[in-house]
Amino acid sequence: MSQQQQFYNAGLGFTSLNFDVSANLGIQQSFSSQSLLSSQGGSLASADPNSLEVFKQNIQLAQGQVVRVQSLARSALAGIEHAYHPGTNPVQTTADIAALKSAIQVLVDFLRQTGVGALPLDPPPVPDPRTEEQTLAEATRAVQVLYERQRRLQEGASVVANLLSAVEQTPASSQVSSGRR
Repeated sequence: MSQQQQFYNAGLGFTSLNFDVSANLGIQQSFSSQSLLSSQGGSLASADPNSLEVFKQNIQLAQGQVVRVQSLARSALAGIEHAYHPGTNPVQTTADIAALKSAIQVLVDFLRQTGVGALPLDPPPVPDPRTEEQTLAEATRAVQVLYERQRRLQEGASVVANLLSAVEQTPASSQVSSGRR
């Protein structure tokens, strides 16, 4: 009991806590496309809210919010998983969970009001740094490995078949030779 008291009393300063809940990813509480673009410094402030450019901008903002939610979820999960390890601060975990709830609510509101929520949010595509020649070389190596493996299996199967056929022939010849004695 004194250890628990000491743990909570020693950390009353909580100087390492991160309570960045009010930032809301730089998004204002009115989630119209116009205010989002103007708050983000977009040049489409006078554009039609149903235009393709505004929609693309809203998708990018939603993807950024999803990344923030994922980060907060990982942080909260790590705090929960390590709750009983020394040095884990339960107040930080509580703050992470509160920030996660807030970020989820902001994301849900944003998705509802912009219409982006009706679409699946795929992560941004990660470009493949390999060239076509590298990809072809990898595929060739993979096919060669599979070919060699299949060839070894067939060779092993033929060795087993030869041994089995030799065993079948051996008892018959030994019976004939033992009958002549």
